[in-house]
Amino acid sequence: MLQINKHDKVSRHMLSMGMLLICSMPGVASAAGLGTVLHQVEQKAPQLHVASSKADASAAGIKIAKSQYWGHAEVFGQSTHYNSDRLVNPISFPPVLSRSLFDQNTYGFGAAYTLPVDVDGRIAAKVHAQEHFNQAAHQSVAQTRLALFAQTVGLYRGLQRLEGVKQAHLAHLKALQDHRKVTATSVRVGRVAAVELLRIEAEIKSVEGLLAGLRGDEVRLRASLGALLNQGAFAGDVDHLNVAPRDISSPDASDESLKNRPDLLAANSLIRAENENLKGAKREWLPNLSLRAEAMRNQGYTANGDNTWSIGAQVSWQFWDGGRRFANSDRARANREVARQQYESTLNQARAELQSTKAALQAASLQYQAATSGLKSATETERIQSDRFSNGRISAVDLIDAEAALARARADHTTALANWWLADDQLYIARGHAPSAYTQSGEK
Repeated sequence: MLQINKHDKVSRHMLSMGMLLICSMPGVASAAGLGTVLHQVEQKAPQLHVASSKADASAAGIKIAKSQYWGHAEVFGQSTHYNSDRLVNPISFPPVLSRSLFDQNTYGFGAAYTLPVDVDGRIAAKVHAQEHFNQAAHQSVAQTRLALFAQTVGLYRGLQRLEGVKQAHLAHLKALQDHRKVTATSVRVGRVAAVELLRIEAEIKSVEGLLAGLRGDEVRLRASLGALLNQGAFAGDVDHLNVAPRDISSPDASDESLKNRPDLLAANSLIRAENENLKGAKREWLPNLSLRAEAMRNQGYTANGDNTWSIGAQVSWQFWDGGRRFANSDRARANREVARQQYESTLNQARAELQSTKAALQAASLQYQAATSGLKSATETERIQSDRFSNGRISAVDLIDAEAALARARADHTTALANWWLADDQLYIARGHAPSAYTQSGEK
């Protein structure tokens, strides 16, 4: 630890400048509330950018499917060899035939436009399927967002808990250090035995060990939170916990309260998409209708050429394709069944999460009440023992037991409060909403 003489003005000035420089460095933040951190995660988390890019790709799939309505235009060139001379180009009435119109080899080039007529709804089924897939992709983005929020609140509440526990043990450590000074003086004058000083020293080492463990946990949590923010370790201070969450009267655990969960919405969209895919597979058995316009120059190698254009309609029906359409229909049915089972699995998991978070919230509330009672009792016990110590009725060794109990009670109280807030956040997420801290920070 850096030690600075309080009379050394130069050292103090250098320290102040150094701290100012550190605070101005990128990645070093001041105190940040949970709502602010959630908004930062929403903007910076790489996982959310990946999900958004996948949604963009899905949106492009809709454009690809709709483009089939417009058919395609092409330019072409061809060269043909026949087994005998053929008429190179059709002739108009009255027919005038000459040898120069015939050739065994011909070539041509031109442009054509083919427009499918979707009377069977095959293209429409593909478009609708892609639209549902796109809805599922956007709901997946929302689900990724909630999953990131769940990680964030866990880490942030963990930092708040650690900060409260650390402050409780630091207060205990300071009291022990004061007792050590008093006891050391008492030992020198022979008022108390040296063993009491050894007891205090052992207690100090124990608390310092606890604080070292807390610092290690804090480093881990800050590194994990920084990863969500796509930066180095989170360096900002967290809000101090001093109030309990709002009182929630028995949260609704019915399926109706799950209707906003994006994972269920995404699973439902996948079922609709696979239904459309099955429709499209069935409609492949229907005839195809298309319109074609063509303009070309056809020329014989020795015969005279001509420019022609044509417009026509074509109806075709595949009566055999090696079993492709059967297999395509079977695959579509299987995919639809997979989507249905995934929806049921997601729904069951959502129900379990909602019931679990509801129970966790109620348990956290009761634990906080118990911790509050324990803190009051420990505070009163410590006050009584302090008075007795001041009156010389007990030694410092007797007092440190009460102070240690008070430190533990403070740590338990902070832990219970942090767990209550975490359970409240998790209940929001289980219902498909962002935590209340996000809403209070500006969610529309």
